[in-house]
Amino acid sequence: MIIKGKGFVLRHIKMSDAQRYFEIQQDKATKRGFSTVPRNLTEAKKELREKVSDLKKKKPFGESFAIEVNGEFAGFVDLCHLNKERHEHEGSVSYCIGKEFRGKGITTAAVRLIVKYGLKKYKLKRMEARCRTFNKASARVLKKAGFKLEGILRKSHFQNGAYQDNMIWAIVK
Repeated sequence: MIIKGKGFVLRHIKMSDAQRYFEIQQDKATKRGFSTVPRNLTEAKKELREKVSDLKKKKPFGESFAIEVNGEFAGFVDLCHLNKERHEHEGSVSYCIGKEFRGKGITTAAVRLIVKYGLKKYKLKRMEARCRTFNKASARVLKKAGFKLEGILRKSHFQNGAYQDNMIWAIVK
């Protein structure tokens, strides 16, 4: 599966992406924004193995796409929480991009494409995304991609000895 964007392509993630997948999640800002990140290459490979095997299922939990810029793995965007019992009409999006590719509009464009793809392929009525309240860049991505802020989940996550607030964003069809 390949989805073309302006200046990048989205393609299904593969095991050969493991090294870069791991590296871009080791950035300090990225670590603060995610609940968990792989601590080493072995963990990154395990995560990718699960994502790649899920792509082969008739009703996958999600689809993971590499964001590729000029043949280089720049980041990823995941379409997840699909095919859940009683919530088949919903999905969610998560994403991460390498530091050197930030601020160029790539993530926003990739999220827009994945939302369009997910709504059509899975006949979704709702797509969600979450980000920490301090993550202004991620909030900007979601707003520019057409998501609406629905609210703040106060103290919804405990990380590094402190409670974190999450913004919940959604697009409804």
